[in-house]
Amino acid sequence: MADKEGGEVRAPRPGRPPDVLPLVRDVLDKQVVDPDGCKIGKVDSIVLQLRAHRPPRVISIEISQAAAWRRLHTRLGDFADWLRARFEPGQDRPPRVLFEHFVRGGIDVIVDIPWKHTRARVWEDWLQERIIQRIPGGHRGGQK
Repeated sequence: MADKEGGEVRAPRPGRPPDVLPLVRDVLDKQVVDPDGCKIGKVDSIVLQLRAHRPPRVISIEISQAAAWRRLHTRLGDFADWLRARFEPGQDRPPRVLFEHFVRGGIDVIVDIPWKHTRARVWEDWLQERIIQRIPGGHRGGQK
């Protein structure tokens, strides 16, 4: 359930009663890690669905610098969104991971979806394809 201080929500776990998950403490600004241990990015925003006469429902976590800047000031977030929309390759919206893929929070946020399915590392892919591969020895992508 949502509370005034930490935005707590009940996260269901199969075979167990629901646990309380403090969203701000255990999810926001934490490193997102996929099942293979690959770091995807940081949780910059939590997307909630408001419901009449019921607590808000967590829809997804957003991995977006614009969302992080927006927490400082809305104009900074708007400017970062404009930059992303104008220059980021192949992105029409910021990457989001549905909350149903959330496994656990804490020091890192563990998700059960591979990073390749999140579109969160589009800049790294773009740099690899267009710049790194053109450098002598760069065709291996840093692998030996």
